[in-house]
Amino acid sequence: MSVRIESNSQLTPEQERVYRLRNAAERDGGTPGGFLELLAAVVADDTWRQIPSGINTEEPFSSFVDFIEAKPPFGLGQRVEDVHVLLQMRHPHEAAADFRAKMEAMRAEVRRLLAEDGVTGYSEQQRDRDIQAWAALDKSGSWWLAFFVACQVRSPKDAAEDGRRKTTSKIPASEFARRAGTSPERVLRYLRAWDAAHAAGAVPLSAGDLCPGHEPVDLPPADDWTLYYSSRRSASTDRGALISAAAETEGIRPTKALEVAENPTALRAAILGDPKTADAARAALKALTAEERRSEHLDYVRQVAEGGKAQVSSGQLIELPEQIRAEVSEQLAAVTEHPADPEVVTSAYEAVQGLITKAVEADPALHANEQRVRFQTALKATRRSIAAIDPVRLPAVIDDGLRDEITALHEAVSALVASINKQ
Repeated sequence: MSVRIESNSQLTPEQERVYRLRNAAERDGGTPGGFLELLAAVVADDTWRQIPSGINTEEPFSSFVDFIEAKPPFGLGQRVEDVHVLLQMRHPHEAAADFRAKMEAMRAEVRRLLAEDGVTGYSEQQRDRDIQAWAALDKSGSWWLAFFVACQVRSPKDAAEDGRRKTTSKIPASEFARRAGTSPERVLRYLRAWDAAHAAGAVPLSAGDLCPGHEPVDLPPADDWTLYYSSRRSASTDRGALISAAAETEGIRPTKALEVAENPTALRAAILGDPKTADAARAALKALTAEERRSEHLDYVRQVAEGGKAQVSSGQLIELPEQIRAEVSEQLAAVTEHPADPEVVTSAYEAVQGLITKAVEADPALHANEQRVRFQTALKATRRSIAAIDPVRLPAVIDDGLRDEITALHEAVSALVASINKQ
């Protein structure tokens, strides 16, 4: 598909939509109703991926930022900063709940696409302001602080993966610590706490999914904080209080338990050297894991039943249909009679998960979006894995096994390309 002129009478349907979107951006200015509606359509059906990125090429745009900045008739010919400003304006029809939801979904998707290129509309002045607020709250410690660190700080293992645009997004823990007046180790403890909470399913997004200026997310109860955050000053923290209380319950001095907690190497040596200590540790961890799982599942059933909403795998928070809400309430009523029974709680949790899946499958648009997100996640993971293979070093170690794997991968990708070209 080659395009040489800007006359909208010779554009493809996709380019015609982009043409009208660019005109709307230039014409509407302070009342961007037409622009927002067209942008929602362009994002919803991936129009921007369906047009060539330049003259005499069929290759689509590799990023949303390139599409915005490309000159017409291929892109919008706009500055990313201007698009951020337009996103902050309200459409005249947003008083209607359905229309407002459509606009909010569009804004969230556009910001996500821009964040993939490291463009967040987030200035260094905003960063300094937010870090100062963080430093003022730092002594209290909380989920909010961990969320803010996860949005701001780049994981050390990801430092080498920064791309061309991502260098202006997250910053190293050392730089954050310098600005906040604390230590890099302490900043990383907050980051590790967030990662641990995500791995346990306590928070919806990983640190890798967050970016500076990200919208707030639902946070776990404050009482759960010490399950994931550990501090060296254990005796004066909430974590230390929990350890002391557990020690008293077991009939030992709190100082003994705190001393062990402060010296994991000594604890490891005792476990490796004494079978009885190892058995006690395994029993304690098993009991703790089972209790945490029971508590998390019970809270989940209760939140869904009382709120009538659930977060699906794509991260979207959906309103459950009345019939599904009634069935979830029945599950909550059943589990309330035996809240301490792990099997009853697990059964209710799995039943609620099944009901949410049923609600998603009953909504064609939502079901399609869930599938799209799963496919995108799988493809991105595959692309990252392939990028880790050095094509320069590969020929030196290639054998029949590797050659067969690469051939099979090529065939699988070709089959996917063929399937989408049929549409």
